[in-house]
Parts: sequence; structure tokens; C-alpha cells
Amino acid sequence: MKSYLRLLLMVLFCLSTGVQAEIFKWIDKNGQVHYDDKPPVENKSSKQLMQINENSNAVGGLSDERHAKRKKLIDAIDEDRQLKKDEVDKAKKQKAEMMKRCHNARDNLLGYQRSSYVYDLDKEGNRVVLPSAARDQIIANLQKQIARDCAK
Repeated sequence: MKSYLRLLLMVLFCLSTGVQAEIFKWIDKNGQVHYDDKPPVENKSSKQLMQINENSNAVGGLSDERHAKRKKLIDAIDEDRQLKKDEVDKAKKQKAEMMKRCHNARDNLLGYQRSSYVYDLDKEGNRVVLPSAARDQIIANLQKQIARDCAK
């Protein structure tokens, strides 16, 4: 009886079908990265990361193949994390630069508003007093710059 059971189990083991899976990666409209075993419905430009086809009756090399596929998936996830981190760092750097321009524009505006006249240097380095219309134009430009850089 035990020999028949062993034989039946061996036959069933040999006849078992393989398991197949695909992993897709896509980015939605909001920039969110998704991983799934089904391709996205609305986005036809998804990237297929890997296709897993494992036969349950394969005895040798399965762990190496599985390890390689797992490593590939982990590397893809790490790459996405690094890209997101780079984007966040870039956004922080841009915001800091904008705040610096805002601060400088406010300081310059305050200086021009407090001054009674504005001068420029000619080619020899001598001061040339600009008309008040030029001072008003500089102040208007600085106010536009402040509205652009400081409002965000």
C-alpha cells in the first residue's frame, strides 16, 4: 500500500504544472510608482520588470534563479527609491534657492525705497545719478520679482 502511495505521489509531482508570473512597473498621473502582477489598464506604456516561470518539478537551480530574480526586483525598487530621493533633494535645493532670491530681492527693495537717489558707475568709475523714473522702474521690477519668488 505504501509503495502505491509513493508511486502516486511521484507521478503527481512529475505531472504538476509550472507557475508563471509577471511583474509590471508603471507610474500614474500623480508620479506614484506602482508594481503589480497585472499591467495597468489606462497606461499602455508600462515596463515589464520580470517574468517568473517556475516549474515545481524542476529540482536543480531553482534557488539560484529565484535569488537572481529577487535581486533584480530589489535593485529596481532601490533604483526607484533613489530616484524619488533625488527628486526630493532637487526640490529642496530649488526651494532654498528661491528663498535666497526672495530674501535678496526684499533687501534690495528696502534699500532702494530708503534711498533718495540711485546712481550707476560709468566706464571710468564715476558716479552718475539716475533720474527718479529709473529708481521707480527698479523698485517696480523688484516688487515683481518678490511677487514671483516669494509667493510660492
